[in-house]
Parts: sequence; structure tokens; C-alpha cells
Amino acid sequence: MNRNVGVVSRGIRAPIIKEGDDLEHIVVESIMAAVQSDNITLNDSDIVGITESLLARAQGNFVPLNSVSKDINSKFGDEVRSSISYIKSK
Repeated sequence: MNRNVGVVSRGIRAPIIKEGDDLEHIVVESIMAAVQSDNITLNDSDIVGITESLLARAQGNFVPLNSVSKDINSKFGDEVRSSISYIKSK
């Protein structure tokens, strides 16, 4: 059997995840909606990956940007002029 297609990666749209959301349910529903609307075929050997930031949001394991900004401002004052986002990992 010839393999003509290699790895295929798709970004699946999902709702905004908040702390306490049922991530498993949201991921399954989002994938099934994409399968139906875009005529995608799922196979037994397919792998579903989610980003660490999605998991962190569902677990409430993140630091709000405004608290990071306040901390940086208290340490560096007007020396720093940039936007910083941070997700804490365990």
C-alpha cells in the first residue's frame, strides 16, 4: 500500500474555555461538530492534541495579565513598554 498523504493537522474551533469547564465534553463536541460540518473522517489511529493553555484555563491554572503587568510595573516602572502574557505550568 502506498502512502500518499503524511500527517494532517487541523485546528478545531471551540468556545472560550473558562475555569471549571468540562474540557472533555467541549473537545468532543467541537470535534464532532467539525467532523459533521467539514466532512472529516476520523480513523482509529487518529490522535487529538490540545494546547497546554486550553487545559490551564479549564483548571484555573493561569495568571491574569493585569497581575503580571502590575508586578512588572512595580519592579521596572516605565522602563518596560510591552505586552506580556503568561500561563503557569505545573
